[in-house]
Amino acid sequence: MGNDRLRNDRQRKTIDRLTRWLTRAHGADPGWDALVLDVLSVGRDVRLQVREVRGGATVLHPVDAAGLRSAPRRMARALQEDYADLVDGTWLSATLIVTVAERRWSRPGVELILNYDDEPLLPAHAPHPVAPEEYRRHLHRYRRMDRRIPGWLRDRVAGAGLDVPER
Repeated sequence: MGNDRLRNDRQRKTIDRLTRWLTRAHGADPGWDALVLDVLSVGRDVRLQVREVRGGATVLHPVDAAGLRSAPRRMARALQEDYADLVDGTWLSATLIVTVAERRWSRPGVELILNYDDEPLLPAHAPHPVAPEEYRRHLHRYRRMDRRIPGWLRDRVAGAGLDVPER
């Protein structure tokens, strides 16, 4: 795992489940070098996309995460819960990278990058930005210490006339 915050087996199991889903759902045709799952999960707003890398080309695939029964949505939420704590809250976006370059297909390389502080990038197919209300829901659900709330996030919520939940 390429993540310095990996602390327990539950996190590893969730990452393994997401990796299996990613390679089964989007890696059926051999020849890819990497599959990248981009996850934005803020409040009730969950958006996912897969980037398939083959040679020098990258193809984007939107992922339907609508509905509470969506498997990738449930796994993304579980991963967010797995990383939640009382100081940093939890991540806003995550990138799961599965590579097979110079490795056997049966044992891909897996790296997870979590974004707690920077404004998350929207997937290429996103129809609209994340609403301030969703950022507020996120901060309410995953409370952070006051000093751990990024300025841009505080401004986005407060700028919409909403209170900023904090610890």
